[in-house]
Amino acid sequence: MTEAGQNNSSALKTKLTFDDVVIKKIVGVVISDSDGILGLSGNLFTDFADRFRDNEDVTKGIGVEVGTKQVAVDVSVICKYDVAISDVFDVTVGKVKEAIKHMTGLELVEFNMNVDDVMTKEQYLEKYRGKDSEENKEDN
Repeated sequence: MTEAGQNNSSALKTKLTFDDVVIKKIVGVVISDSDGILGLSGNLFTDFADRFRDNEDVTKGIGVEVGTKQVAVDVSVICKYDVAISDVFDVTVGKVKEAIKHMTGLELVEFNMNVDDVMTKEQYLEKYRGKDSEENKEDN
């Protein structure tokens, strides 16, 4: 649905396309709200405000291929320890597919998720938030 049909009476040609970053942002926001996923590899998100900070890139750890009607997505994540990762994957695929279809009309035809690590939330916060806090102190 990225290209609209022609209007025969006026011969108006139309076309709608999406930059890769648009799809990456949709995927990033959906995944950041997924229970069981602590973060994208190479990206930090632990609460709503952090996702939209100027120095935060919600697209890190996400690769996409965008066609005229279809999308393929690759993500690398850190999952929460002691969750059923296959269930988290299934739910995440459904949410990503729905969000992409709703917002762009494109069809998700491939979704690959690589789990780089598993951690408790406390371990994740200790490992990644500490680094983030130090970076913020250096910036000030």
